[in-house]
Amino acid sequence: MSVFVADVLAGQVALVTGGATGIGKEICRVLGRHGARIAITSRRQEVLDAAAVQLREEGIDVHVESCDVRDAVGVERVVAGVVERYERLDIVVNNAAGNFPAPISGISPNGFKAVVDIDLLGTFNVTKAAFEKWLQQHGGSVVNITAPFEGMGAAFQSHVAAAKAGVDSFTRTCAVEWGRRRDPPRHRGGYDPRGGRSRARAPRHHVAGRNLTYPAPLRSKWGGVTAHQDPASGCPLRLPRRRR
Repeated sequence: MSVFVADVLAGQVALVTGGATGIGKEICRVLGRHGARIAITSRRQEVLDAAAVQLREEGIDVHVESCDVRDAVGVERVVAGVVERYERLDIVVNNAAGNFPAPISGISPNGFKAVVDIDLLGTFNVTKAAFEKWLQQHGGSVVNITAPFEGMGAAFQSHVAAAKAGVDSFTRTCAVEWGRRRDPPRHRGGYDPRGGRSRARAPRHHVAGRNLTYPAPLRSKWGGVTAHQDPASGCPLRLPRRRR
C-alpha cells in the first residue's frame, strides 16, 4: 500500500544505476508501480536480465543496458539509448556503489580507488551525461544515494565515507551551478533565489520488497534541475512531485 497516487509518475522515465539488485531494484519497483518507465544499468547483463523479467511480470515497463559507471563513454551511450528509446528522461538515481568492510590498514590503494571511482566518479559521469543529454534543456530530478555516516566517519568504511562525502558536496554543487538555469518560480516580491528543492538524506536499512526508509537532515531550495541525496534512515522515500 502506498501513500502516493498510483499514477503520480505516469509518463515519466527514470534511469537507475545499480538497479538490478538490492536497494536499487526496490527503487525501480517503487517508481515503476507509480507509473514511471524504468531504465536500469549495471555491470552484469545476466543480473539485469533477471531483474527485467521480474519487474515486467509486475507490469513495469523496463529497459536494461549493461555499463560500468566508471566508464564515461559507456555512460554516455546508455543515457543516449534511454533518451532514444523513451524520448525523455525525468529522474536519475545514482545508486551504483562499491563496498567491502575493511580497516584503513587493510585497504590497498587500488581498493580505495575502486570504491571512490564507483561511488563518486560514477555519480559524476551519470549526472553529467544526463544533464548534457536531456536535463539541461528540460529539467528533472537527480537522486544520489549517499550514507548516514559520510560526515562523521565509520570504522571499516573509510573508503565509502570519503566517497559519499564527495557525493554530498557534488550534489550541492549541482544545485548551485544548475539550479537557476530554467525560469524561476513566481514569488511575491520578484525572484525567489530558493527556487525548487534539493534534499540530502541517508540508507540505514532496507527490506527487499517491503520498505525503503530515509531521513531528511538537510533541505534546501533551488530552481531548474532537482537534486536529492538519499542515504536511508527515517522517513518514507519521497517521489518527485508532478509539475503543475
